[in-house]
This record gives sequence, structure tokens and C-alpha cells, in this order.
Amino acid sequence: MEILFFILAKTIALLLDVVYFAMLARVLLPFFVIPEESKLYALAAVLTEPIIIPFRFLLMKLNIGQNSPLDWSFFIAAISLSVVQSMLPAI
Repeated sequence: MEILFFILAKTIALLLDVVYFAMLARVLLPFFVIPEESKLYALAAVLTEPIIIPFRFLLMKLNIGQNSPLDWSFFIAAISLSVVQSMLPAI
């Protein structure tokens, strides 16, 4: 049973790392490529949108950051990922 928890925690940590790096790529790639033409950017968007959309919907419902040029849902999603990663047991 202990091995099962170990494998599960490692798998979740790996998936969170992949999403976190995809979010980083999504932020940095527009400085180097045209997002509409880049397959790497499209992959990063596909990986990160399911994480960002709930936060975007919540912020729209609460009417927070509507007139801001920054995508606050992106920042909140990144912080949430960091919190979840820190809550995983240290292995």
C-alpha cells in the first residue's frame, strides 16, 4: 500500500510539473514566436486551459480584474498549482 501512495504522489507531482512548465512556456513563447503559428504554443495552451478556465470563470463571476490588462486567472492558477505541489508529501 505504501508503494501505491508513493507511485501516486510521484505521478501527480510529475503531472503538476508538466502543467507548470507548460504555463511557463505559454508565457514566454509569444516573445519568440507568433502564437497562432506555433504548435508548441498550441500544445501549451491545450495543457493549461483546463486549469485556467475555472479560475477565469470564478473571477468573471466575482467581477474581479475585468478591466485589468493582466490575466489574473493565469496567476491564480499558477499559485494554486504551487500550493498543491507543496501539499504533496515530501518524497
